[in-house]
Amino acid sequence: MNVTKCDFVTSSKNALTNNCSYLLHSNINHSEITLNASSPFHNPLFLQALEQQACVGANSGWQPHHIELPDHQLLFPSYLKSHSYGEYVFDWAWADAYQRYGLQYYPKLVTMQPFTPIGGQKHFGNALTDSAVSQLTDSVVDICQQQSLSSWHCNFIEQYFAEQLQSNGMMTRHGVQFEWHNQGYASFEDYVSRFTSRKRKTTNKERRVAISSVDEIVWRTGDDINYQALEAFYLCYQTTYMKRGQKGYLSFGFFQQLAKQMGDNMLLVTAEKDQKIVASALFFFDQDNLYGRYWGCLQELDMLHFELCFYQGIEFAITKGMQRFNPGTQGEHKLYRGFEPVTTYSSHYVARSDFSAAIKDFCLEEQRQIAQYAEQCKKLLPYKIQA
Repeated sequence: MNVTKCDFVTSSKNALTNNCSYLLHSNINHSEITLNASSPFHNPLFLQALEQQACVGANSGWQPHHIELPDHQLLFPSYLKSHSYGEYVFDWAWADAYQRYGLQYYPKLVTMQPFTPIGGQKHFGNALTDSAVSQLTDSVVDICQQQSLSSWHCNFIEQYFAEQLQSNGMMTRHGVQFEWHNQGYASFEDYVSRFTSRKRKTTNKERRVAISSVDEIVWRTGDDINYQALEAFYLCYQTTYMKRGQKGYLSFGFFQQLAKQMGDNMLLVTAEKDQKIVASALFFFDQDNLYGRYWGCLQELDMLHFELCFYQGIEFAITKGMQRFNPGTQGEHKLYRGFEPVTTYSSHYVARSDFSAAIKDFCLEEQRQIAQYAEQCKKLLPYKIQA
């Protein structure tokens, strides 16, 4: 009989009912799998910072529950969730349906980088063979059964992984994000020259308005992201959340740790007025990709959000020869600025068969609607029609 090892509970073993073997870890460092980074977020340093700075664990509603498949040398960063915040694949309606029938939807199991709606690899270790994916799905089903979890959600995954999971009985959801792609642009001016005349004039006007409202816009990377700049960014970040009656998920210590350990993969763009930082946007990047993640401001200055979060990002990507810029989830206003619709993928398992049948129908209908929506979005792009 196979057993699991769970290094954060008092009982050391849980019997398995399926033909699978896995380990569960409460700390990303407890696994012996080699943790090679594939993006700034799928990086042990990023995940360690979340754990070490208490952004996950404790009372966060994100309890580390990392799944290791030792037979295949694979590790999937995963979390027990007591809510659905910070996931960006929305299942609130599913939770409401459970509640209406007097059932508990939480806890559930989620595989993703917390608070990070960025598509890409969700495992460390070896390649995802069909055998490994089959063992993963068997393990997930067993974990849900053994621990009375309602469901498993693997969010913002690559298309091929979604297809592998679907072949093993998982349900697939589609979503839409908006991304900028570099077509060999020499400059921002070269980029907007591909816009229609009206859209180009609008974009240039937005930039003039934003830039004229502050004294200076500064790019900082690496060691230039010093304590004072990071402190000012964090004040902007939390102030923007407080305006909505909320608190930012991430602590100042988290950003400090990342700046120290991953500063060469971070871009902090600040708008300064009267020798003070009044707005800022924090990006992450690798050789080919730029990711917009966090924004905040102390003053509401016209068009400054678009300038810092979108236009400065595009300029940086062009300057560095990056091929793709993902500015963050949601926001149809991105279309008018040249960000194109792309499909996102997530995979889901619902333990109760009476609910999973209805949810499967929902997912299929949602896929059709998402495809139609993406086509409609393309009509709003600012580019000239190519002959």
